[in-house]
Amino acid sequence: MNGVLRTSAYFAPILQVIMVPATICIDNPHFYRATNMFLEPRIEHDFLTTMNITMGSGSTDKSHNGSGSTVPLLDIYGTSAINTLGLNLTDTSHNPYTELLKKLAPIASENDFATLSIDGQFKIRESNIFFVQNFTKGFFFLSHLPIRSLHIKDITFTDLSSLNASIPNQKTPEWQAVFRSLRPLLASFDISVRPTKEMGPGDFSCLVGWTHNYQNTSTLDFVDGTIATGFLAPTGKKRNPFHLFSLPLGYNGHWGFPLSAKLSLGMYEWITVGASIDAIIFAKNKQTIRLKTAPEQKGIIKLALGDVSVKKGSIWDAGLFFKADHFMYGLSFTAAYSCAGEQKDKLTPHNSTLFSKKIINTDTSLKNWYMHTLHVGGEYDFAKQYSKTGIRIGIFYNYQLGGVRVFDTNVVGGSFGIDIAGDL
Repeated sequence: MNGVLRTSAYFAPILQVIMVPATICIDNPHFYRATNMFLEPRIEHDFLTTMNITMGSGSTDKSHNGSGSTVPLLDIYGTSAINTLGLNLTDTSHNPYTELLKKLAPIASENDFATLSIDGQFKIRESNIFFVQNFTKGFFFLSHLPIRSLHIKDITFTDLSSLNASIPNQKTPEWQAVFRSLRPLLASFDISVRPTKEMGPGDFSCLVGWTHNYQNTSTLDFVDGTIATGFLAPTGKKRNPFHLFSLPLGYNGHWGFPLSAKLSLGMYEWITVGASIDAIIFAKNKQTIRLKTAPEQKGIIKLALGDVSVKKGSIWDAGLFFKADHFMYGLSFTAAYSCAGEQKDKLTPHNSTLFSKKIINTDTSLKNWYMHTLHVGGEYDFAKQYSKTGIRIGIFYNYQLGGVRVFDTNVVGGSFGIDIAGDL
């Protein structure tokens, strides 16, 4: 494809989170839903302006735990050992529930005694707003703002303790005393277990990049490559440590520095194949969060609250795509695969007397996560040849193939985009 026809057809997906496997090193990979598709290399066309909006939604009541097994939603980091919650707590003399935890702790914990499975329903609605402006000689500017609604509801606590009367079981008095008063017990440590709904902007990204479209080849239609870098600002609301099920709308208050590289090959005038690799490196951040006080503690419930320095693990995202580009009039189809994840977070306590650095870093929720995602999408390009303006609409489906420490959330949605050529 040559000239404006190829420009219209090819640069249309540059802002489509939906048309190729992950976005261009922005606020995209998250453990709670299938990763959005990445972007193709940017078309090299002077003063081209592109705007795009996507909208998607999904829901689930399942997660993949640390071994990749499917478990109830909020057992993502393991089941919750309630009999260990009171270990090594400090300054609890004022709390009337501390004595209940002290009586429970010495009882042998085999056979999941005093262990809870926590289930719930997760729903996400997400929009992505993109703006890309080309300059000359392949340089461009990209900005991105996601808007999200994250909802966890229908929460249930299931007692996994044995029914065997010859061992500690569901009817053991010390456990019954804690289980019956679990909600006020957690409330006494300023922890709410009510359903939660967070809504607002995620993290805002600005990038500058350089792209090159090479067409002087006898064997291929074109070879395109793009590199980009910039910053990610923590505009998204952070996780609330006083709400057990709170989720951050971005990367939890961290500044990020993205890197991106993309390559695609065109052949037979309608086939495009390509690859993408993106990463975000985060600056350290000071936070007040829930911390483990004993290595035996597991699950999402932690009673102690402390100040720490957080070295957030890097986000990475890599994928491959195949695109049937304008194979029938303005209709295109894309199939892609991506693997995305985050490295382990590392904590340093501000008060090493109250909190052991070794113990707090055994928290399973700090470990790395990753997911595999299959992306399919269709798009129709209404642009006319030699027209300065092109409008696109599309649909997509992101299907999570599996992962570790992730919600099993698939996402379906659509997009609308417009491309304005400043110089034909």
